[in-house]
Amino acid sequence: MSADARDFESLLQRYARLMASAVRKVCGREHRDLVPDVEQEIYLALWKRLQDGKEIRHPVSYLYKVALTTALAFVRRRGGEATTNDGGELERPPTPLPGADGLLPAERRLLLEQVLRELPREQARAVRAYLAGFNHQEVAALYGWSEPVARHRIYRGLESLRGKLVETSR
Repeated sequence: MSADARDFESLLQRYARLMASAVRKVCGREHRDLVPDVEQEIYLALWKRLQDGKEIRHPVSYLYKVALTTALAFVRRRGGEATTNDGGELERPPTPLPGADGLLPAERRLLLEQVLRELPREQARAVRAYLAGFNHQEVAALYGWSEPVARHRIYRGLESLRGKLVETSR
């Protein structure tokens, strides 16, 4: 195995949860049957970009962005139609955001992004990582914080997020 292949494999192993989170966000329940194909498409896109000699300065944000954009493009190309449940109704993921009842998933994401921009920078980073599936120990390691600091920023960030979402929905 070449050094490039080992580096690529190491990168995939290290950030597998991050990329899986991006795939889950894009595919959701509607396109869960596309997940293996989407993951392969992401690996291929990363491999091509790394072969072009692109230096990755911030691997977390870079890999997450590549995973999201590749997954979105793949789902749009191959699985644009929503699936239905046994009753013939469209399947939609549960609404986790207060004040987001009746919003489409894309609208919920836009609302969440808007509210996250209003949070202090460090809280927003902590909340984004937490919502991506990282626990407080992983968030601490990711940003070089202590575990209590990461836990505090996640807790306070989520608390502020809930409050701002309720204000926005009024």
